[in-house]
Amino acid sequence: MKSLKFLLLSAFILLLSNSVSAQKFGIRAGANISDINADFDSSTLTGLYVGVYKEIPLVKNLLFVQPEIQYSQEGFSTDVNDVKLDYLTVPVLAKIYALKLLSFETGPQFGFLVNDNVDYGDPNSYVTTWAFGTSLNLPFGLSINARYITGLDDAFDNPTLSGKNQVYQIGAAFQF
Repeated sequence: MKSLKFLLLSAFILLLSNSVSAQKFGIRAGANISDINADFDSSTLTGLYVGVYKEIPLVKNLLFVQPEIQYSQEGFSTDVNDVKLDYLTVPVLAKIYALKLLSFETGPQFGFLVNDNVDYGDPNSYVTTWAFGTSLNLPFGLSINARYITGLDDAFDNPTLSGKNQVYQIGAAFQF
């Protein structure tokens, strides 16, 4: 748990630091289409995400580290009800610019449960996921993003509800 706190603190400091002038700061928002990979029947649930990020160059104009902090509404729908799980997520992504117009990103994402509507079972208060994404980078700092996020840990601490989060994100970002 100490290493997790250290990792989150490090990501937050990197996100807020202004020590490197080449770093770029931005905001991102869009729609989540989420489900759970489980042994029971479920369907997708739509939510939103909103967050901030910072691009930190490792190799000029090619490779960047992109830490983020975002609020993400996730969950799934069953025959009985909609299960809503809201997370504060901290992705730490490697971002590669294939062309100035097109970039790809991947990396771990750490999620902390901040709200849920679950009356049964115990949702895990912390989940680890992996993110894969791409961006179409337009002029004036605007980009259109698509990301797939797959769970590495079960979303619930309950054998009857075991399953991993699966999320598709479609949205936009603006870089300052």
